[in-house]
Amino acid sequence: MRSSLCILVTIIAAAASVLQAQPVETSPFWQSGYSGNYSTGMIWRDCNGDGLIDVFFSNGNDMALAKSTIYINQRGVLPSWPAWHSNNADYSGHGAIGDLDDNGRPDFLVANYLGQGGFGTLNKPDAYYNMTGLPNVVADWQGGTATNSFSCALGDVDGDGDLDFVLATGDAYNSIFQSDQIYFNNGSDLDANPGWLSSATTMAMDVTFGDLDNDGDLDLIFCGDDIGVMAYYNDAGTMPTSPSWQCDSPEAANTVIVGDVDSDGWLDIIVAFNNQLGGSGEFRVYFNDGTGVINSSPGWQSSTGGYGAALALYDYDNDGDDDLAAGRWWDRPRIYENLGTTFTTSPVWRADNSTVAEEMAWIDIDGDGEELYADTIYHSGGHKVFYTTRHPLQEVSAIIVDDDILNIADYCYDLVSGWVSLTTAPSSQIVIYYRFSNKCDLAISNWDTYNYAYANTNAPDVDFSADITEGWAPLTVNFTDNSVGAWAWFWQFGDGGDVSIQNPTHTYYGGGAYDVQIDNVLPDGPHNRTQRKMIVVLADTIDTPDVNAITNKTITIPVILTNTQPLDGFVLPISYAGDANLSFVGINTDGCRTDYFDQVQITGQDPWVKRLSVTLTANMTSSNMPLEPGTGPILNLVLETAGAMETSNITVASYGSYDLECDAGYLVYEPHAMAGSVSVYRCGDINGNKIGPDVEDLTYLVNYLFLGGPNPVVELVADMDGSCDVNVSDLTYLVAYLFTGGPAPDCEPQEW
Repeated sequence: MRSSLCILVTIIAAAASVLQAQPVETSPFWQSGYSGNYSTGMIWRDCNGDGLIDVFFSNGNDMALAKSTIYINQRGVLPSWPAWHSNNADYSGHGAIGDLDDNGRPDFLVANYLGQGGFGTLNKPDAYYNMTGLPNVVADWQGGTATNSFSCALGDVDGDGDLDFVLATGDAYNSIFQSDQIYFNNGSDLDANPGWLSSATTMAMDVTFGDLDNDGDLDLIFCGDDIGVMAYYNDAGTMPTSPSWQCDSPEAANTVIVGDVDSDGWLDIIVAFNNQLGGSGEFRVYFNDGTGVINSSPGWQSSTGGYGAALALYDYDNDGDDDLAAGRWWDRPRIYENLGTTFTTSPVWRADNSTVAEEMAWIDIDGDGEELYADTIYHSGGHKVFYTTRHPLQEVSAIIVDDDILNIADYCYDLVSGWVSLTTAPSSQIVIYYRFSNKCDLAISNWDTYNYAYANTNAPDVDFSADITEGWAPLTVNFTDNSVGAWAWFWQFGDGGDVSIQNPTHTYYGGGAYDVQIDNVLPDGPHNRTQRKMIVVLADTIDTPDVNAITNKTITIPVILTNTQPLDGFVLPISYAGDANLSFVGINTDGCRTDYFDQVQITGQDPWVKRLSVTLTANMTSSNMPLEPGTGPILNLVLETAGAMETSNITVASYGSYDLECDAGYLVYEPHAMAGSVSVYRCGDINGNKIGPDVEDLTYLVNYLFLGGPNPVVELVADMDGSCDVNVSDLTYLVAYLFTGGPAPDCEPQEW
């Protein structure tokens, strides 16, 4: 009786825990701007190397030709519209992200489900290489074999430390069976043709990697509409062509992931079954028996079935075990809580809105729960694959093997599962430095509507703030550590300054966007947090030079910008009014810092009052990066001069509805503007009486050159021969013009 009572109390306590409010909001805090893109694949990775997590979408599915897109995180805020899209549009399924060429930047790979003609046509996968911080918009690599591929994955199949590319192939809607494929990485690129084909032809829907038998290499797991789920066990870098394991109920399955559900140190297989084409459609777990053998029957399944399509593991409630986020088509996304060794059969959280979910991910979009961790693993058994203790990761920061820091060419990794694969096995230990967050948000790609993200409401362990985060140099900032129970501190302000007090004050003297890091000690031990671009200090100026010019000439006036932030674009309202009667000829970016920009466009012009507005944008249809901080011309203003001895000011300043703007993505601001001028003179009018050149100017020049007379009104007008120097040659030139029919003076329109 007492034993039964204890069991009852345990059950009641477990039920009470799952009925508590869950730390995820039920309405999305972010949604994409597109709603008709049929988004399918979704992967999160820092695309441009600024330390903030970005998101990649592959779109189209089986419904429409659509371009793949990337949304770039702006100082912890994800914009509604993408910063990048591919040139080509396809019926794309899922994608994969990884550094194929070891340049330290993530490349974008996409599985294309259908050809340009839709069902009944084949397509090839694409890879977009990231060379500058955004991938090229035209695919740099395309697979050599056309298939119907709905999903793909990257993993180190052959144990050489670089990422190979696997495709799940086939089309269940038309009963098309195909061999699944692996394209091997040759060290800097993928091979042109697959180097592995499964002997079994399938209608596979998804694929993933995981070391199921803990032997130090990555095994391969597929699911599909005809196979349920099957696994290929890697043997020291050799992948068999026939499956090593298959579940005993080959119902239609849509999505497969791996994770240690029961915390026994062995990976289990989690599958989203989908009953559109048959079966009952539950979410199921196939447990590892602790020797690397997967049970062929599920050890857990959800209480209901449906069109299962999306899965993601993460300890969202911070109780030490991985919980399961799951999505279906035309249903509300949900979370099943892990009670220690298995999941609740009914969800403990559901979103308010129903969607056609295609992929789910746990990711800390604003980075407010992110910390730097280090796992030390002692191993000398020849293993090359190792897992971090936490996942999913925000970043792999560094790897040290046997006291040597590895180059990026010596390893590869997967952020979602948290594995790293080495070129050479360690002789004693490996240390993995990585960033992980204890408050990841839940993101979902949706086929039928916008893509969404639901906020995690957990409080960050390390919480600090500033009384001001933007301003002009010098900028004095008061910082406050709001972490509960902290008793030791070390601040780093991003400009080289640091201090070891709780609530410091710091002054920034130079322009820039500064990461601020605090290391503190809380009751459970040391913690750390970095806020990316937390403090933005402005010291930007824009101006045009003072120019002396000759009448009836075409002149070029540079617009010079000193920027302290990387800039995506500008709006430049320009006025050239004044007594010099200047006429507009055109604009260009020849020789400018912006000569690579996609857009240089006049967006407003009024020639009567002599002003115009110019918009410049770095990336409209390409992979152009923002303008790096620096100083130099960003636009050339081409004008025609008239009149003489008159001046017009050249100003870059807001007017009417046109505001002077610098757009850094995370901040739009107005730089300090300084006006320049154009003073127009008549060539040869050396004495400045607006009449010459004549004998009076000749006399003036003789006095200047030989008798110590006054300078010409400006030296430019005395340069008769355009040699950029005033000397006897100009005197000879002027005499010939005045008395022997020589050529007219031709002073060069240049700044002196």
